[in-house]
Amino acid sequence: MTINIDATSNNVVIALMGKGGTGKTFTSLCLIQSLRKLNQAMIVADADTNRSLSRYLAAHYLGYGEEELKQLPLITQAEQDFYEFQELNSEQTYREFYGTPFDQVKKFSVEPPDYFTQKYTKSIDDKLALMSIGTSAMRMEELYSTRCSHATLNPLKAWLALSKNGIVVLDCGGGEDSGRFGLPIGANVVVVVVEATPDSVAISEDIRAIDEELGIPVVYVLNKCLNQFPEVAAFESQHQDTIVGKIPFMPAIYGKNPLEVFNEIEGIFTPIVEKILSQKLSSSQQRWERVLRWQERLQEQRESNKSQPFSFIS
Repeated sequence: MTINIDATSNNVVIALMGKGGTGKTFTSLCLIQSLRKLNQAMIVADADTNRSLSRYLAAHYLGYGEEELKQLPLITQAEQDFYEFQELNSEQTYREFYGTPFDQVKKFSVEPPDYFTQKYTKSIDDKLALMSIGTSAMRMEELYSTRCSHATLNPLKAWLALSKNGIVVLDCGGGEDSGRFGLPIGANVVVVVVEATPDSVAISEDIRAIDEELGIPVVYVLNKCLNQFPEVAAFESQHQDTIVGKIPFMPAIYGKNPLEVFNEIEGIFTPIVEKILSQKLSSSQQRWERVLRWQERLQEQRESNKSQPFSFIS
């Protein structure tokens, strides 16, 4: 397989997004299995709060059930360790860190893992590790927190942008919210999984608009291509150059762990991986500069909101 990745860092970060229920986790797992054929170290970052990806991987490779899953380290609790790794003291702020040029900020390593990355991943084998944000519904520190998701996800966003020496696959939550939080901003490319239905097409266009505003390259995988709605046909015509694959309707394997039936569908996903990696991907420096621009825009928006007089809207 010919791989087109950033040669300066030997690293590629792929984020998967899509409307909830479109087969994003299924597609993520199959892409992960295909990418393992490259024999490079890989970290799977599960940022979907339902944790389906973590559940499938941990059950298949480690024999984990729900109780063991609860013991996985959570990246949203990594803030203090994150700043210690970046050698920032308590007097230094987010704003100072997010003003640091690419050549001065410390990078995170997938292989071999640096101590921060090792602490917040669970090794599955010598080439695969799992990073999880966990479920937020029962975490009291988030339920009663005065901090927004922008802040609690900052360690993950910066880690994605600054990781090197391997492959990272990020599974975002369903819908466009993860894009609004800037979660995939550190990715080389976003793969939007689009079920062949009008609703999914509409959500995918919202996701594309957000990612393009953030400056992230976007490609599409069409899933469950059974019926041909006019909206889907129009979508295919408009995005034919960035649709990297089509997954047929396969009822025989639905409800099964994709890792256990991957040999039946490997031929579908190997070409998809080839097409994803053949795209013009962001460089490591471009990824970090994108984060800096985004944080600057956030700060400008905060300052603008502070200066606006409060008013009731009837």
